[in-house]
Amino acid sequence: MGRQTITFVLDTERDHDILSWLHSRENKSAAIREAVRARLAHDTVTLADVYQAVLDLQNRSWAPAFEAEGDGAPHGDEPPDVAAALDSLGL
Repeated sequence: MGRQTITFVLDTERDHDILSWLHSRENKSAAIREAVRARLAHDTVTLADVYQAVLDLQNRSWAPAFEAEGDGAPHGDEPPDVAAALDSLGL
């Protein structure tokens, strides 16, 4: 098992929150690895996630409420969490 050192720079003013968080950790390397892995897991959408979303929609009989606006195109009121989930798919 090899090791690799990665260096990055934090700005003492702009990144004060990160620096404070890091200073409060006993094992900074482990804390950084954990934070990066949590972010990576959050950014990943799996087929199981999509399937569960379809089942959730099916079980709730969800249908968007569309309103015609001045341009004649339908516009729905998406809940913020639904809009964020759709945006994260990158389609």
